[in-house]
Amino acid sequence: MRSWFVPVWLCVFPVLISVSGVANNIAAVLTPPKDSEKLALPFSQGMLDNNKRFETLGYQKGQKVADFTLYGADGSRFVLSEALKKGKPIMLVSGSYTCDIARYNLPNIQKLKTQYGDKLAIYLVYTREAHPSDAPSPYSPRQEIWIPRLNLKDQVKANQPKTYGERKALAVKWQEQYKIQVPVLLDTPDNKFWLNFGQAPNFAYLIEPQGKVSFKQSWLKLEGLENAIADLIK
Repeated sequence: MRSWFVPVWLCVFPVLISVSGVANNIAAVLTPPKDSEKLALPFSQGMLDNNKRFETLGYQKGQKVADFTLYGADGSRFVLSEALKKGKPIMLVSGSYTCDIARYNLPNIQKLKTQYGDKLAIYLVYTREAHPSDAPSPYSPRQEIWIPRLNLKDQVKANQPKTYGERKALAVKWQEQYKIQVPVLLDTPDNKFWLNFGQAPNFAYLIEPQGKVSFKQSWLKLEGLENAIADLIK
């Protein structure tokens, strides 16, 4: 009877490949995107049907939010599931340097932090530039360059970032210029947060510790948001 000899390395090699692949995937999640990584530049679907799509895009009240990971400009890592384990509800707000609405709401966010910061974790997420000077606004129905009057008045001007590093630089400028006191996270190069949460320039979400949406605004408005926070943390 013939016996066959199989080298041990042939049995071990696939396992090594598998473990190596898992390690590479984990490393990709545990490290921020490279500054040189190109950004996707989609247009928002929210302004379709006379801006009626914003309400239907993104998560709705009662839905469970899928886990995600984002990074701050300093490389600090935010994982939704880990943050929720601390037991506090979380508020997520989108914004960008050239968004006049987001800029208007920055004092309101600071007010909410001062009033509810011990019971509510608040994060800003830096998304697509709303009104860049060099490219059509992602919120323009005709895909045109759209500079708000308030941006002209306040001399706010910036190009649409093409790389993760350029987005990071604008987020830092935004945070420093307006003395933002809450953490600012950067959306991924493929804009996954923006795409999944509603594709609006200044939306707001309240997420329960169990991971479900408690309240959503396609456009942040302090009065309704403040009432929802009070109901959530009482």
